[in-house]
Amino acid sequence: MGWLLHLGVGLGLDVATGHAMPETARRVFVLQSYNPEYVWCRAVNLGLEEALHGIALEIETVYLDAKRIPDPVLLQQAADEAFARMEAFEPHVVVSVDDAAQALLVAPRLKGRDRPQVIFCGVNAPLSKYGFPMANISGVRERWHYREGFALLKRIAPQASRVAFLLEASDAGGYVVDELLRDLAEHGPYDLELAGVEQLRTFQDWKERILHYQTHADALALGLYNALLDDDGTVVHPDAVMAWTNSVNTLPTLGFSDVAMEHDLLCGILESGHEQGYLAGLMVREVLTGVIAGRLPPRINERGVVMVNLKTAEILQLSIPYEIIEAAGVVLR
Repeated sequence: MGWLLHLGVGLGLDVATGHAMPETARRVFVLQSYNPEYVWCRAVNLGLEEALHGIALEIETVYLDAKRIPDPVLLQQAADEAFARMEAFEPHVVVSVDDAAQALLVAPRLKGRDRPQVIFCGVNAPLSKYGFPMANISGVRERWHYREGFALLKRIAPQASRVAFLLEASDAGGYVVDELLRDLAEHGPYDLELAGVEQLRTFQDWKERILHYQTHADALALGLYNALLDDDGTVVHPDAVMAWTNSVNTLPTLGFSDVAMEHDLLCGILESGHEQGYLAGLMVREVLTGVIAGRLPPRINERGVVMVNLKTAEILQLSIPYEIIEAAGVVLR
């Protein structure tokens, strides 16, 4: 699935030679790892659009749908089709979003090429896993705000002392857990003790652990839950996962990314897809002026959006301090 977007007007440069090129030749190919309905993908796209506003571009976006295609053979087929689309489009810059895009297409097929230049974003794995950065590749790493999030949850629910961290058993989920444990080892204990860190493959496993921690933890930290499988091997929609979770859960909940706003989690210091897309877009702008991508140092997101949900707080009979509400970037009612 793809779409074309034309933004603004202007003069371009050939990123391989630094020479001026006609407006019609300025093409950016966006390779999204997931699906167009996913709030994270939408936020990344909006960030890119904002950063690239005012430049005459053709943008084609292709979605690998990696969250909803658990079969590696079918996923590789999707990557092959995306590569064919990319080659036909002949972009000057590729924006590759999230880890699946790097693993399936960028690392095996685009490293070391003069063209296209590549700017990645939303990467959870260590950059060395993909051999980044390269002469033609740089971009934006993704960092979740664990420490700040646990501190926020402790302020809102001071009686809580132990939190269970649950997420899907995917490659991206594994990178998130690795980063959590690395942060814990390097910077010491969080404000909440980890009652458990569990990567779960099926929706049934998720249900069992959510129920288990109702009496074995004081709070839940919920990471990725877009690839949980039903009994027949199909992916359960995250809306359905969280509808069930919210129907049985009595504990305060913490989120880490934009999707937390859609599923009634109590609070979070959210890693923003918009920021990832915006920072990547700023790097694309530099490449379009003739800068080689590999000369741009990799970046990492810095801002976290404080989110609180007053409706969820009321259900949980929690009172969120006014100073937190006043400072929050997102207040859901």
